[in-house]
Amino acid sequence: MSSVNPFDLDPMNDLTRNALITSVFLIAGSKLGAQPASESKAGQVQVTIAHSLLPIQRQGAQVAFRYIDGPANAAYPVDTISATYRLSQRAFAQAITLGVQYAVTDHLRTSFSVRPYLNSFRSNTAKNAQVYGVQFDLGADYTLRLADGVGLAVGSAVSRVIGGYGIASGGPRNKDYLMVDQTKLYDQDIGFHVVDQAWAVSPRVGLQVRAKPNIVLFANTGFQLAFARNSRINIAGTVKDGDVKWTRRNFSDPDLSLRIDDKRVENGMSKQLPYGFSGMQLDLGAAFTFKSKKDRPGNAARGSRAK
Repeated sequence: MSSVNPFDLDPMNDLTRNALITSVFLIAGSKLGAQPASESKAGQVQVTIAHSLLPIQRQGAQVAFRYIDGPANAAYPVDTISATYRLSQRAFAQAITLGVQYAVTDHLRTSFSVRPYLNSFRSNTAKNAQVYGVQFDLGADYTLRLADGVGLAVGSAVSRVIGGYGIASGGPRNKDYLMVDQTKLYDQDIGFHVVDQAWAVSPRVGLQVRAKPNIVLFANTGFQLAFARNSRINIAGTVKDGDVKWTRRNFSDPDLSLRIDDKRVENGMSKQLPYGFSGMQLDLGAAFTFKSKKDRPGNAARGSRAK
């Protein structure tokens, strides 16, 4: 396998691009005319969408993988899937963040967000040497008014991280299928992945600019600290009826070997893997406010006439 991945992007290019986007957001906010800073009212709901950079801390490392689908005396021709490549460094993965916020008070908001990495939707082959996954965030933020239409949000989030790393992909050469735990996989894009589960906490701070009465542009940054990480190997392929079959394997299983810088990864050695989920994170996006019926102008006028 080639050490150069066509989807591998320079993290500094990511930072430069996002700095430019941040400038566009702030300039757009000023051109649109910042509204007087009336803080969000308790009970209001916002839907948010953002482009995010999430930490993966991918290290430069030599990766070697090998899987043998049967013993030497097997009753069928034995196939081997192997890959050797040099992993390049990268600090961030790109993601899209979709969320919902609820104003508990005029200043305090709670939020829930889903944050899939963009490369999670690619084929097994395209995921080779890539860190991918999804995060589920539960957070709270307190907003301080800086000026008319400008606010500073300070808060934190607790996250469930479900990550993955594409080790290799391939298919059988000596027969029509690859044997994995008595299951026959028939396609040529059988994926070998590390699957991670971890928890994380993320203190954060953000700048908000009100572009319209119901639209707020924001730029957030924070530090994510991951802990309680658990990792394993999954093998994904298509069985004869066309369904995708996932098979869970352990690092210490005798028919496979994953080596990082010539050191074999064993069970319970997640820290030896050449990536992690702690580090800086960035978000650039917009929040759209949905007003309750009592906040709508027509209803407010009718209410005053009723009095």
